[in-house]
Amino acid sequence: MNVYSRKRRRRMHALPAAIALIAFAVLWLISNQSSAETLLSAQSLDQWDKDCRRCVIEAQYDVMKGEIIRLEADMGEASLDKVFVSEGSRPVIAWSWSVDSFDLERHADLFRVTVDLRSEQSGTDYRVHYAWDPTAKTGDYDALGGNEFVWVVCGSDCKSRRWYSVERDLTLDFSVLTESEDSVTPVRFEAALGDPSGRKTKAGGYLESIVVNYLPEPVPEEPVATSD
Repeated sequence: MNVYSRKRRRRMHALPAAIALIAFAVLWLISNQSSAETLLSAQSLDQWDKDCRRCVIEAQYDVMKGEIIRLEADMGEASLDKVFVSEGSRPVIAWSWSVDSFDLERHADLFRVTVDLRSEQSGTDYRVHYAWDPTAKTGDYDALGGNEFVWVVCGSDCKSRRWYSVERDLTLDFSVLTESEDSVTPVRFEAALGDPSGRKTKAGGYLESIVVNYLPEPVPEEPVATSD
């Protein structure tokens, strides 16, 4: 008959939790490698609808970044949009962008990535603008009304002519903005630069890509005994 010390028994009880944690880490790594989908890139630019007046939207090549997308707007804004069909749960989006310069006196939301979200529970649609706004503080967010929100992901601390990478957990952001625990699915994406009001403006910037990934569902932990 085997006799185990109390310390040895505690270690054995902790094994299931450790195994569950390792399994979750492995699943997360596999998910990141296999479920990432490049939604927008220089190669897929023609698959997006373009909407602009006196603007430039074209693929270019950067020595450091490789193939990128150039956006310029002289009147209103240069925009790209695409309907999206989600293939997983807990979506995360990521992109890299850069702008030429800022016109703070005639500024509107200079650069933005917009996501239309749909609640899986209620079917209600929401819109979130992730904005580069040099007049605001990074991390600020506000409700615009009608289930529409703006979240500043590049603010006054972001400099022109520099590349910045952004990654957003859409489910987490939705819960912060709406105080709801609903699961959400992205149904449309838009990338735009310039002044959405249509005023004459001069804006230019670059977008490397928009990538959609899906986080795995959390693995429930095994109960751990804390006493004999």
